[in-house]
Amino acid sequence: MKKQSQRQKKKRPKKKISVTKKTEGVDSNVKPLPKGMVQQKPVRTNSKKVSEKKVTEDRSIKKYVGKASQFFREARMELKKVKWPTRKELLASTAVVIVLTLIIALFLGLVDFGLIKIIKNVVG
Repeated sequence: MKKQSQRQKKKRPKKKISVTKKTEGVDSNVKPLPKGMVQQKPVRTNSKKVSEKKVTEDRSIKKYVGKASQFFREARMELKKVKWPTRKELLASTAVVIVLTLIIALFLGLVDFGLIKIIKNVVG
């Protein structure tokens, strides 16, 4: 059993809520500057619009030629990394594709023919 003193809840002191007076137009969170210090205004500089250089046709053509040549160089490097099939592998995979295409075409043709016969018997 617990002692009677342990059963009693400890009383917590209540927090005091401070109320400050707010004056109109003045933020209460802003502290005033100490005497002698002057608040500085942000310095604004007049930024002049920088005149853009006009790109001439020669320069734009050179840019596109440079990008195209870089593309072809990178494409050539990638094509060197490709593992190309031998002639035997190429013929074998081509034969598989042609045979499977014919089998699927035959199957779909038979299904289509069967459905047409069923629909004619139902309707006619």
